[in-house]
Amino acid sequence: MFVNGVTRGNVGPWSPNQVRTIADTINRINGEAQRGPKAPPPPVVVFMARITGSTAISGKTATIGGTAAQPVAWEYDWEEVSVSTTGTYNTSDTYRRKSSLIATKGKAINGCEGPQMIGATTTLGPGITTANIPAGFSFKAIANNTVVMMYATARATGENLFFFSVPNAVDGTCA
Repeated sequence: MFVNGVTRGNVGPWSPNQVRTIADTINRINGEAQRGPKAPPPPVVVFMARITGSTAISGKTATIGGTAAQPVAWEYDWEEVSVSTTGTYNTSDTYRRKSSLIATKGKAINGCEGPQMIGATTTLGPGITTANIPAGFSFKAIANNTVVMMYATARATGENLFFFSVPNAVDGTCA
């Protein structure tokens, strides 16, 4: 999917140049470029999923609360859920997908961690300035058991891509 980075003004905390840089990086990672007619994009499937774990992505760190090399981006394990007739989340249906199944193949990424995925270390998604985070606090991965709307699609290479977008918490104890 080609991402158009042309804007007429700021988008949240990002200037038009930063938006173009983000779009160019995404397009480079996906092997996209502005060229001729494209095949239609793969379909997107949306379903509810529960986060079951996270792993920090190597090299995606920032100085937070005066502590260097704090993780700021993760890959997430997940499993599909549905809402039962009693209002609870059901994980026992046989159709459900999981990040660990061979047929599913894919950990998820959080769109709110996008800026740090391309190297941002001073303003993290969705607009958190690291210099404003006091000592004793850190940028957190999305917590286990958080239910998200998961988007499933495919990269240009055919590889599965699982994506959700939830703001990360900043948590800690005042000194």
